[in-house]
Amino acid sequence: MVDKDTLKKIGFLKDMPDPVLEKIGTIARVATFDEETIIFRQNQKLALIYMLVSGKVFLNSRSSSGHSITLDEVTPGRTFGLSALIEESSGTFSAVCAEASSIITISSEEMHSLFKSDFLAGHLIMAKVVEIFRPRMEKHTRYFIHSLTTHPEVSRFI
Repeated sequence: MVDKDTLKKIGFLKDMPDPVLEKIGTIARVATFDEETIIFRQNQKLALIYMLVSGKVFLNSRSSSGHSITLDEVTPGRTFGLSALIEESSGTFSAVCAEASSIITISSEEMHSLFKSDFLAGHLIMAKVVEIFRPRMEKHTRYFIHSLTTHPEVSRFI
């Protein structure tokens, strides 16, 4: 169980009404991870949502050619692994602790049960998911277009 004051420190949850935070708090857990711990791997089925309380986490992706790139550095207050809310979803990146970290975890299965029992909570949480995913998708689209336009083989056709 995680108290609502701790949950309010998470950007994803900070604007949620107290009754919703209290319900989320009952299904949330805090876990501690050591430096270099792999929280989950790219293409692994996701079952948990993660919210960083303290520490730092790198989100890394490995290309088909085997090159690894750090996509993002997660700092306290940020959420990752939200794809777990989409059934049968796999991680598009690996999450690795850059230093010892304290992380709130919430089971996607328990979150779906909350959505079914409290439609308002479900609506508010999924609206936040959309709010987070939209800029990420736009950013990734910009990176993709930049990669296409600067790739020597592709630029011949543009």
